[in-house]
Amino acid sequence: MRWQSAFALVTLLWLAVSVHAAPQPLDDAALSEVSAAGIGLGVHLELNSGLLSGQAMQPNLVVGFGDALQPVYLVMHGLGGIMDLYNITLNLRRHADGSDYLDLGLPGFVGFEQFGVRALSVQTDPLAAPGAGNFGSLMLNGAGAMTGHVLMWAR
Repeated sequence: MRWQSAFALVTLLWLAVSVHAAPQPLDDAALSEVSAAGIGLGVHLELNSGLLSGQAMQPNLVVGFGDALQPVYLVMHGLGGIMDLYNITLNLRRHADGSDYLDLGLPGFVGFEQFGVRALSVQTDPLAAPGAGNFGSLMLNGAGAMTGHVLMWAR
């Protein structure tokens, strides 16, 4: 029984010493041999989310074009909402030819709550409310799933 206590104490001390070891720098060759499961990311974006609780709609994005003396503006009113993206993965992979590439996994869950543009119009006054020239709105509500990867590499 005594030798078990001594063994447990020695093991505990060994673990304590190894935990406090200083990090060691890796050169390029050693770093290229490191492999892992990658990084998982999640995004919860609330863009002008006060619009969901009745906040007044404002022009959020304005693009001017046309004649400099009489410009015309594409105006997006009430741009915002809530968007969730989960299970996005980011991995560094090695191709069969030895080159490295970045593997970006598409989100496994995509959710939207009143996310989009409440009014899209073309007008001469960028600060005016959307009028009869309003092209409508583009709103996303609901959830979905995605599969696939975007691969990026240097040329």
